[in-house]
Amino acid sequence: MDALLDRRKFIVGAVAGGFAAATLGSCSPKTEEGAESAQADQASDGLNAESARQSRWAFETPPEPVDEGSVTDTYEADIVVVGAGVSGLVCAASAAEEGADVILFAASAAPVSRGGSNHGINTKAQERLGIDYTPENVKYLMKKELAYNSVRPDASKWWRWINNSKTSMDWLIDLMEGAGYTTTIEVGYRDVDGAYTELPGAHGWVGDDVTEGAHLGETLVTSVLEKDILDHGGTIHYKTVALYLEKDGERVSGVIAKNEQGDCVRYRARNAVVLATGDFSGDADMMQRYCPEYASLLIGNEINYDATFQTGGMFPGDGHKMGLWVGAAWQKTYPNAAMINCNSANPHSQSMSTHEGINLNMRGERFMNEDTICSFAAYQYLLQPEGTWYTVWDDAYAEFYPYWEGVGCTYGSEDGRLSADEERAAWESSVEAGAFVKGDTVEDVLRQLDGIDVETALKTIERYNGYAENGLDEEYHKNKAHLAPIKTGPFYGCKSVMQGGMNFLCVMGGLRTSKYMEVCDENDVPIPGLYNIGVMVGDAFAGIYSFSVPGHNLGMNCVTFGYLLGKQLATGEVVG
Repeated sequence: MDALLDRRKFIVGAVAGGFAAATLGSCSPKTEEGAESAQADQASDGLNAESARQSRWAFETPPEPVDEGSVTDTYEADIVVVGAGVSGLVCAASAAEEGADVILFAASAAPVSRGGSNHGINTKAQERLGIDYTPENVKYLMKKELAYNSVRPDASKWWRWINNSKTSMDWLIDLMEGAGYTTTIEVGYRDVDGAYTELPGAHGWVGDDVTEGAHLGETLVTSVLEKDILDHGGTIHYKTVALYLEKDGERVSGVIAKNEQGDCVRYRARNAVVLATGDFSGDADMMQRYCPEYASLLIGNEINYDATFQTGGMFPGDGHKMGLWVGAAWQKTYPNAAMINCNSANPHSQSMSTHEGINLNMRGERFMNEDTICSFAAYQYLLQPEGTWYTVWDDAYAEFYPYWEGVGCTYGSEDGRLSADEERAAWESSVEAGAFVKGDTVEDVLRQLDGIDVETALKTIERYNGYAENGLDEEYHKNKAHLAPIKTGPFYGCKSVMQGGMNFLCVMGGLRTSKYMEVCDENDVPIPGLYNIGVMVGDAFAGIYSFSVPGHNLGMNCVTFGYLLGKQLATGEVVG
């Protein structure tokens, strides 16, 4: 026991809400030899490359270990999983089904999930619906998706997911349908120019109490996975916050945590510790270090381990910090990809599209081809003055498309589709709520939109109507299928601002990770006994999280990699 507490054999982890500083000791950065002179140079001459290289962020420095006498209980298992999101639950369920002794513990009070889109390829549900979506015919779509990010993500992870998606998703389909739920698949994305086209691949589940799988269906998934773990002899502890990892020599051997009563407990892992603790967007310092471009979108949320759809900053990066403290390297892709979008009340014909009609900035000017998806459009909006954009449309716009698709519109069904009258009714509700403005003329509408240059906007709209009449957008060459004129009153408008409270969901990636989910050091050598899955997997995304493949984090990093890792740790068999 004393050997485990040798300072050289472990390194401590995240201090979670309210754990006494006196118990863990100081968390301020330690000063290494020579650092004083570097800091003095930095103070006198300003930051330079050398001083930046030598500097250390506070979150990189571990606090002191707890006293051994404060550890009240020890739990031991083959596999210890930290985190009760989809990825942690999938991994624990997969391993438990193979007979492994599994303990999962989590800071949350219950399973945590967001959304309900789980992307899968060549699954039994797709086969039933006649969707021809195999690894061979999906290759051009995935090559395109990687190209959106300059092929900077780790392509080996993507193709491992694609090649093993059927096995893992069919397993989940069987679990969910065995529990009495119905599998649905979202419609894909239709781009008349072909650039953003995607096939139907996002799986969701519905039941009596949840009828919209893409938005809320993951709550059903986590409840079924929780039961599956317990049915196969696994153990789950909630309201238990991981504090630090322990090492036995070079191998990660366990976790020290704080339980609901405030006691320190030890989890020993005979084979592996699996981190599945979510993102790091709730830590402003980590965001400034690894994703500075979008740190301004944070809104200072308090850390809530039970959060579901909380925007503007989510979790504190507990697992990331613990990994760094035992020698894990950060991912190679910089900066980390933010999951942002511009979904708002603005009319858009597909669930993942932006408003395909005219988009104006504060100067009253168009600034892009508006036929794009919500994640790509968000980056264009952020480039505009004050991150602000305006949309204007007319009454006839309700009939411009044959129907309007909301979130959760499913393949082979009209569920989620809105008619022209239903779309108009939604606009009127937004007018009553103050989200939209309405007027008898375009000028009436523009004068109600705070901050826009009305005169320039009127000229821009007049020019745009000419493009619509001629079927040719001479500025941004938008396909004429989206060139709707703005001529038939009444008219509507909306002012939107990119802000974290609406548009920032989480941040992707973190620790350097092999395609087999091993956490690696600076030399890409796996740290024995340590794995991670879910949103924290390093180098799976770069630059942007594209919603053109809906649910690819859930489908890839959570379901497929969680499933494969559970089997691997339980049986020793490595797949793909």
